[in-house]
Amino acid sequence: MKDKNLVGIGGGLLTAISVFLPALSVMGMKTNFMESNSGVAYFFIVCGLIVAAVSFLGKKWLNILSILIGLMIALLAIKYQGDTKSSGGEVGIGLWVMLLGGVASLAGGVMGIIKKKPVA
Repeated sequence: MKDKNLVGIGGGLLTAISVFLPALSVMGMKTNFMESNSGVAYFFIVCGLIVAAVSFLGKKWLNILSILIGLMIALLAIKYQGDTKSSGGEVGIGLWVMLLGGVASLAGGVMGIIKKKPVA
C-alpha cells in the first residue's frame, strides 16, 4: 500500500459515516442527516466514497478533485454548524466528524500532490 493515501481514504470514510451520527440537537431531540428527506445524506456519502476511491487510486491529478471535495465538505460542515447554533440548537458529533472528514480529505489531497519521490 505504498501508493495509497491513508489520510484521504480515512477522510472519505469519516465523511460517509458522519451522516449516520447525530448531527444536531434541538430542544433535546437529536437528528442525523439520514432522517432528512432532502437527500443531503446521500450527497455526503457519495462525496466521501469519491474521496476514498480517488485517494486509493493514488493519481496526482485526481488529488485535485479530492482537495475540492474536501474543501466543500469542510465548508458545508462549518455552515451547518453555524445554522444550528443560530437557530438555538446544539451541534452534534456528526457535524464534527463531517468537519474532520472534510479536513482529512483536503489534507490527503494535498499530501498526494506533494508526495516526495523515494530516495534510491
